[in-house]
Amino acid sequence: MYTDIKSVQLLVALLKEYHIQNIVLSPGGSDIPIIHSIEEDPYFRCFSVVDERSAAYFAMGIAQETNKPAACVCTSGTAACNYLPGMTEAYYQDVPIIAITADKNPYFQGQIETQKIDQQNIFEGVCKKSVNLPVIHDELEYWYCERLICEALLEVNHNGTGPVHINIPITGSTSNYYIEHLPNVKPIRLVSYGEPDDTWLSYAKTLSEAQRILVVIGQNVTFTDHDIQQIEKFFEKYNCAIAVEHLSNLRCKGVVDSYAVTETTGGKCDISLLPDLVITLGNNLSAYNLKTFLRKNRKNIKHWQIDEAGRVRDVYQSLTTIFQCSPAYFFKFYSDHASESIKNSLEYYTNWKNAVNAIKKPSFPFSNFYIAQQLASIVPAGSIMHLAILNSTRILQFFPLSKGVKVYSNTGALGIDGCLSAFCGQAAATDQLAFCVIGDLSFFYDMNAAGIRHNGKNIRIILLNNGGGSEFHFFMGKKNIPTINDFICAEHQKQAAGWIESLGYQYYTARNKEELDHILPKFAEISDTPMFLEVFTDMENDAALTNSFYDMNKPEPSVGDKALAVAKGVAKKIIGKY
Repeated sequence: MYTDIKSVQLLVALLKEYHIQNIVLSPGGSDIPIIHSIEEDPYFRCFSVVDERSAAYFAMGIAQETNKPAACVCTSGTAACNYLPGMTEAYYQDVPIIAITADKNPYFQGQIETQKIDQQNIFEGVCKKSVNLPVIHDELEYWYCERLICEALLEVNHNGTGPVHINIPITGSTSNYYIEHLPNVKPIRLVSYGEPDDTWLSYAKTLSEAQRILVVIGQNVTFTDHDIQQIEKFFEKYNCAIAVEHLSNLRCKGVVDSYAVTETTGGKCDISLLPDLVITLGNNLSAYNLKTFLRKNRKNIKHWQIDEAGRVRDVYQSLTTIFQCSPAYFFKFYSDHASESIKNSLEYYTNWKNAVNAIKKPSFPFSNFYIAQQLASIVPAGSIMHLAILNSTRILQFFPLSKGVKVYSNTGALGIDGCLSAFCGQAAATDQLAFCVIGDLSFFYDMNAAGIRHNGKNIRIILLNNGGGSEFHFFMGKKNIPTINDFICAEHQKQAAGWIESLGYQYYTARNKEELDHILPKFAEISDTPMFLEVFTDMENDAALTNSFYDMNKPEPSVGDKALAVAKGVAKKIIGKY
């Protein structure tokens, strides 16, 4: 029998999946659910050592002699402190041991609770990884707990060996044993350069059987010609589509601009676009609803991640395997070892292309979308472009750029504070024309960067000044929050003219289509000074147009969705009577 505490169930199940068989157990109260769940399972070989200080050293000795990781389990309080000498020795000898410390309810920290000391990061400096498991109440916490345990157990043998720490709060009764079987768990596997080919080939079957493979290319990956050749070979071999946006900086066979589809549909994409297997590389993208689409369907997909650092980045909550290698190595290996029977039917790629082509683009009035459409058409090939976060990034995604335009955005932490500064650094490192599309709040936050002495004549700044944060009107609006302009949108009347002209920029303004169409072509020409265009629009109108454009491209609700909406409406009316 196993405890009914879900975090302990996950821990025990994953210890088995990662082949941690030798466990050193020390008596106590808080660790009863862990100890009893382990001792009841014949998979484990248990050792009893009362003194926790001795227990950690004992586990280290087992690991050294067997050349396999060993774990030790103790109760809360000073019992955990007593692992420190053994963990220290294991750390400096690179011995793979797992210290599992039971803990009290985290809400009782500092509340004179018996045996409740601060056990988080108690072995800081002498362990490779330390995780503090949540008390599980819902599905998200269940995923988080499972992921943390995988992270810790992977790290025992990742980039060298050494000790790790898993701290597990035990709440409720410590003597409830209601289940006979552990839950099905999803271990995360790590495959690296040093693994034999047989290990790599064991994943080839998954590729060959997958009918729909979605390769998602994130930000901040530099692709050589060789890299692109390997990606194209992979596309030709397998039934896949390569999802990109401007920040991916990749144009080759098989790419589809997924942003327009996932964002306008709110992540409710057609089922024909759902992959069996997702392969990711790179960092963040500006798309929010690609995550929504894949997370909603996470139980039906597998996720492989290519990451040279071997990090656990379970963005779609379905990560099964990390390939610690370069993208070129991965794509070349599996292209070279593709079964002769595999034939890319292009059906999945075609489904994505059709979805992209179905996006309706109206004749935009003067607005941020019109500015983006016109700007995309004049930016010369080989230029660089920085899209400040949110609206500035969004509006350019719907319009193609010339070949070789390299695109940046501070989507890593998504802050407005350094967009202009980052752009100026990028512009200083090239002789090519450098364009920055930036909103007013971002610009005025970071406006001093416009005066950096290294700013050159290649700079082209397009300031979208609509008098505040239109982003908040886009997803909330004045109807929901009447005071939205006061503090949330930070409405203002600022203009950049005087400051920018004093810095030696050639300054222009536009308030309508005619002025914009007359000025914008100048920005694609060589000049003797940096250039600045301040475009004035209205934030409420910009947000309304964005919502209208998205609504135009939302999928028709299904029969089930319509029935549910009717039922909710009826229920609301009934409730309103009482």
